[in-house]
Amino acid sequence: MLFGVIAADPPSPPLAPRQPIIGAWLRGGARDPLRQLIVIVATRFKSYNEISAFSYTVERDGTLIANDPVNDGVLVDFARANNIRVIPTVSSTWDSTHIVNIIKSPTLRARHIEAIMQIARSPLIDGIDIDYENLPASSRQPFTDFITLLAFHLHNEGKTLSVTVPPKVRENDAANLTGFADYVALGQVADQIRVMAYEYHGKSGPPAPNAPIWWVRQVMSYTVSVVPSEKAILGIHLYAYDWGGSETIAMWWGDVQALKEKYGGVDRYIESDERGTVGEIEMTYTINRSPLCPLAFFDCAPFAREKHTVYYVDARYVAEAWKIVKELQLGGLVMWRPGGEDPAIWDVFN
Repeated sequence: MLFGVIAADPPSPPLAPRQPIIGAWLRGGARDPLRQLIVIVATRFKSYNEISAFSYTVERDGTLIANDPVNDGVLVDFARANNIRVIPTVSSTWDSTHIVNIIKSPTLRARHIEAIMQIARSPLIDGIDIDYENLPASSRQPFTDFITLLAFHLHNEGKTLSVTVPPKVRENDAANLTGFADYVALGQVADQIRVMAYEYHGKSGPPAPNAPIWWVRQVMSYTVSVVPSEKAILGIHLYAYDWGGSETIAMWWGDVQALKEKYGGVDRYIESDERGTVGEIEMTYTINRSPLCPLAFFDCAPFAREKHTVYYVDARYVAEAWKIVKELQLGGLVMWRPGGEDPAIWDVFN
């Protein structure tokens, strides 16, 4: 028997820790002029490493329409100059009928994928985010087939695919609008599964916390049970809802602070309830409406007292969400949507 000395390979250097994604969905258009979107990113560019502008919507024939190409062009240039990954979002409208038709038709689906690939092939783009909402449960397999095929083409071009999905805490969730998203299958082919962990209580119901932390934890715990944790991205809300007027409106943290100052609003931080950590703030305030007086003064209507309830989040909520990212070893966090948030949230990430 011959013995020889075999030189051992030098030990491999330790792997650098994986940096979690800190990203944002950004919506352009008339309500968010060019200067505002750029300021949103520019003022916090050291915190972001990924952004997704709502750049494209889907036409009925499968082609895409650019929502704000001038805005997006400046945004992309700034992001590239600051090492921020650019993952534009392709989104559906509220009526998802045309999306269902596209993904079920081989011809329309092929045209749609080619339209997406024309965008993705740009050297300025790192990948694509698909955000198709309100699809019926019957579109589950066609949607999976579409995402699988799109992932194949994107990966061949060296680009990534993110899929934005509705939240659920179990596979057979009671909410019909979550049934189309097959977490298991999508998690096998996509690079990111972005879970919109908000709207547990929406504006159509009575005043209540939008997304209590205990529920967010349930959503993401289920997600990582069927999706690789490094692909699971927690999506959180930064907006508030204000109940009490003629309609329930959405607003930012900054708007809430202005209302608080103007009307003497009273805050109550809801640390927890019987189910666990909540982390949201309830603010109440009252608007005294002046009476409407006709010519005969004695016919004046009485003063109206319009009582409002607002639920909103600040840095404390974001800190609780960030704990979930770390504890479950998620791929990161993406916010919907910065622009008037509590500035202290950036200290959480730092």
